[in-house]
Amino acid sequence: MRKWFTIAAAVTAAAASVVVISDYGEDEEEGSEALEAYMEAGGIERESLSEEDMVSLDPLDGVGSEPGMQAPDFSLPTLEEDELSLSDFEGDYVILNIWATWCPPCREEMPDFAAFYEDYQDEGVHVLGLNRTATEPGIDAVRQFADDFSLPFPVVIDEEDVVEDRYNVYVMPTTYIITPDGRVAMNRPGYISYDVLEEQYLTIREQYEEEA
Repeated sequence: MRKWFTIAAAVTAAAASVVVISDYGEDEEEGSEALEAYMEAGGIERESLSEEDMVSLDPLDGVGSEPGMQAPDFSLPTLEEDELSLSDFEGDYVILNIWATWCPPCREEMPDFAAFYEDYQDEGVHVLGLNRTATEPGIDAVRQFADDFSLPFPVVIDEEDVVEDRYNVYVMPTTYIITPDGRVAMNRPGYISYDVLEEQYLTIREQYEEEA
């Protein structure tokens, strides 16, 4: 019940831009139609979540997914079977995108994450695509997805929903920007375009470097 109350409070106008985790088994055609309507509308911004809710560099005590908090660490395998920890990237910016193969908005935004990685990988920016493998029909579906989109960044496999619990993920996709000191600077549920991702990253980087 906790997640449903959170969803009702946080996601209203952007319902077509996200997939509620509890409903991932819904008819794919219905989800595709919702995504198409959302995209034709040019992207409906969230009415209940302001930019101040989703983006902040003001430090907060504790570990969690709220902007300003220390990002929860995790150690998980990748599709290449390497072990990867978030703390491995301390000192660099991390774009953490949480997705699933059955999520239409995840498919829609994935080429933008690949393009963003190609554009910014030489600037100390890492993109991690974390798959909620616990909800998938099998690892082959994840491999096929990564191949279909020629993903150039690590695909992290989460077979026990470790990150869903630690980051309180309630919609798909969800994207976080994590600063070099390991704090969450952006927690943005729902679809995000290249332009918005780039704008948020550049704004966060500029402010972070000014305050460093």
